[in-house]
Amino acid sequence: DADSPLVPVGQTRDAVTDRIAEALGAPPRGSERGLRSCLLRSAGAMAARAVERRRRALTEAAHPSAGDILRYLSRGAAFRDGLRALVAGLEPPVALVGHSLGGIIALDTLISAPLPQVGLLVTAGSQGPFLYESGSLPSLEHPAPLPSHVPTWLNLYDPRDLLGYVGAGLFPGRVTDVRVDSGQPFPAAHSAYWTNPAVYRHIVDHLP
Repeated sequence: DADSPLVPVGQTRDAVTDRIAEALGAPPRGSERGLRSCLLRSAGAMAARAVERRRRALTEAAHPSAGDILRYLSRGAAFRDGLRALVAGLEPPVALVGHSLGGIIALDTLISAPLPQVGLLVTAGSQGPFLYESGSLPSLEHPAPLPSHVPTWLNLYDPRDLLGYVGAGLFPGRVTDVRVDSGQPFPAAHSAYWTNPAVYRHIVDHLP
């Protein structure tokens, strides 16, 4: 789609940066005077640390998807019913894959009632654990445990994606957190899961 933004993988971004630096006459990457070093090394590290410290506030207020999540939390029954009806017509075993809000809907649907067709839940860049810990996940109050009917759960997160949360500490033995690094800064990291080949390898490895 020509109108869709391109989210390059980390190596592509680095190559483009190097070409720009070369065109501007900057020394090669790695030099203390290189364009990449001058602009990114110190400032980028400090900014990343500052953003990490403000992660909760960013999740709650700054990202555009927050509005979509709030709408789901207030009127999510139709989404859960629709997903349940869709899955009910599929042959098992089904792998249910959801990114960001899609992962919240998938998790919430599977918690609310058994869906025996589903053998694997995959979430990527998910705020599900955050909502659960905050007491905001509609189907499960914190600190209630994950119901036994929830299938195997693979949770993929990028260390630079401030909207992707881990769940193993909240649901011991029930969720497998797997780190996948796109090499992208936030917020591009939140949209880069599907350009990362490692994501697909991990999903295939866990298929029922």
